[in-house]
Amino acid sequence: MPPKATNGDYKADLEGYRTAVRSASGSVRVPAPRPAAGSDAGAAQPRGDGFAATAEFLQLLARAIRQFHIYPPTSPLCSEAIAASCRAFGAIERQERLLLRITPRELIVDETGLGAETIVEQELVRRLHRAHVAVLEIEHAASPRDFARFCTDLIRCDDIADKTTLAGLLVEHGVDTIVPRMARRPEVLDVGAPPAPVRDLVDHDQKRRRAAPAVGPVDYLYPPEKGWVRLDPTAGLETVSLVDLAVLVDDPVDIATMLLRLTDDDPAGPDARDRALEQKFTDVAMLFAALDGHLARTMFARLARAVLAIDADRRAALLRRTILPGLLDGRADGAVLRDFPDEDLAESLCLLLELETAAPEVVTAALNRLDLPADRCQTVASLVDQRLQSGGAPTEAAPGAHDQGAYRYARRLVEIDTTREKSFAEFAAFDLSIDGQTANVIAHARRTIEGTDPALVQLDCLWRLVRLEPSPAAVSTFLHRALALFSELDRAARWPDLAAAAARYRRLAGELQAARPDVVEAIDTALAAHWNRTRTLALLARYESDDGRKAAALLLDAFGPSLAPPLAALLDDAACQASTGSLLPLMCERAAVLAPGLAVQLGRCGPTATRAIVRVLGFAGAGYEVAVAEHLTSHDEQTVRAALRALAHIGTARAAALVAFQIQNGSPLARAAEEALWHFPPGQTTAQLRDLLGRRDFVIQNPDIAVRLIDRASQAGAGDLDAVLGDLEALRFRVWNPELVRVAFKARGLRSR
Repeated sequence: MPPKATNGDYKADLEGYRTAVRSASGSVRVPAPRPAAGSDAGAAQPRGDGFAATAEFLQLLARAIRQFHIYPPTSPLCSEAIAASCRAFGAIERQERLLLRITPRELIVDETGLGAETIVEQELVRRLHRAHVAVLEIEHAASPRDFARFCTDLIRCDDIADKTTLAGLLVEHGVDTIVPRMARRPEVLDVGAPPAPVRDLVDHDQKRRRAAPAVGPVDYLYPPEKGWVRLDPTAGLETVSLVDLAVLVDDPVDIATMLLRLTDDDPAGPDARDRALEQKFTDVAMLFAALDGHLARTMFARLARAVLAIDADRRAALLRRTILPGLLDGRADGAVLRDFPDEDLAESLCLLLELETAAPEVVTAALNRLDLPADRCQTVASLVDQRLQSGGAPTEAAPGAHDQGAYRYARRLVEIDTTREKSFAEFAAFDLSIDGQTANVIAHARRTIEGTDPALVQLDCLWRLVRLEPSPAAVSTFLHRALALFSELDRAARWPDLAAAAARYRRLAGELQAARPDVVEAIDTALAAHWNRTRTLALLARYESDDGRKAAALLLDAFGPSLAPPLAALLDDAACQASTGSLLPLMCERAAVLAPGLAVQLGRCGPTATRAIVRVLGFAGAGYEVAVAEHLTSHDEQTVRAALRALAHIGTARAAALVAFQIQNGSPLARAAEEALWHFPPGQTTAQLRDLLGRRDFVIQNPDIAVRLIDRASQAGAGDLDAVLGDLEALRFRVWNPELVRVAFKARGLRSR
């Protein structure tokens, strides 16, 4: 993958690209239509104009993908490419959508092959084929943003190692007008050559299912044709369903592993088989329950042995989460307990009491649901009683202990922990009675709800919606409502609440910067829109007062770069000059917070604001050298001087090199650049002096500047210049140029000290 180009490369390529796409007829080579492979050569071909428009669009879209591959998405070249693609797409005469079928080398449009051996194949077809896209639908309502996201996500598919698909990326980014239909990737399940008795069992069960009357529509447990079963050719089985697979595969754990593969999960690790059985236990039990009676009992016995072979902690978790609730609800999950040995069955039933909401009667009810023979039921009941007596039944505990335990467990069930996944399956396994204490808790919850702050609750809800919503249009709608709530908090002078809400949105923007930059842009725009002229002046007034300074500082830190546009507008507003005397000191004091937004405003604001922003960026420190240096070529002398002072205030090696470059190139304000150079740390100044005085062509062309630099170095006591000064002494022999001779004697004088 070639490296991303920098901003300096854009201008050279942009004009050439504009020339390439300016003429629709001359910029795109439209190949002659030809039938797709395998299609009827005599079939009707699309109209010439329609085909040419489609071909032009695909060529331009492929070029756009190439631009996104080489340059960052924010480059002018990418914007131009997307605009050209949208214009070409709008010229296609179609009713609703453009339908493209993808083959390894070309696209199929109306049974006509297109794009082979062109840029369409190189940039579009090959990428779509590698991304396992079978059909691409593009609706006529597709926007430039949709095409830009499509290009970015298609390129990203090459670098993604997991099972994330192009369709998933587009949905995540809120693109619903460009829909890729993914090619089916069936899993191949190798069964081998089943023995003759197993084949007979499969045949018998297939005949039984065919003879059973159909009830309702077919409901697939997994997508049709998701899996292929590889059998020995002599097996004689034309079709194999999941129920048949349960018979053909001897081990329930192997069945669970196969089912896990059908959901695009690849089990790995030493405990992969145990995890597969935990995740697919319900499906395996459902398949076994669909078998004939005796065969089902045999398979459930194998499943019971597989469960008992799992690690004790994992087995207990599986029992609590799936098997015991399934037994109480009458599902197939609980049937596996019938084949547990008596000791293991009693121990498993006693786990019900560890859940703290079940009384001993629930254990008895669960045992009755197993429908065991009377003698075995009595044996298991005796074992359960022994365990209850040895472990201490809840009725023997201190008064109220059981109620407290139930309350703790109920709290754990409804507690939301965002750091790990939580299953509420256990909650449906038991009936919770509402006693007096429960009624009091419900009444307290009602009072709590009534005392809740509606504005903060709505802001929290909107924040969560913005966090989940990929579409910037929908996000803008949510943020519009959030701005109304911001205004409500502002009118109520609830500065801490307003600052906390804004800071939360700022942190969210940082989290989404890489995945959803368009959503981040919507957040930044909304936060900046809150600060109109009146609110910004009020914020400035609070910052100047002793009582409101703390609240104003909270708001400044919370909104951060979003305050840059209104602050820049105030600086350029002549009517506000009298009331903004402390604005620049405030911005310099909060430079680190405001700098990212202020740097974006450079080039969008007037000269007054530009000078102020350049100065603030100097206080922000390293990282803003280039943004400041862009104004060293300004036609406004005050702006150039402010930029030089800002670079000196930054004080980095890069900033010193930029100032020295102005001296070297003979800038009109070279004197000011020389003065700024002496305000850098001594080490940076000395390094730039060595570089300047070591350039013989610079000294010969600018002897007066060289003399001033040597004099100033002598006054400042700059050292480590002997090697450079020694070379300059040789210029004393150029008697025909007195100014160079003067440079040589100045160098000798400084060196002799």
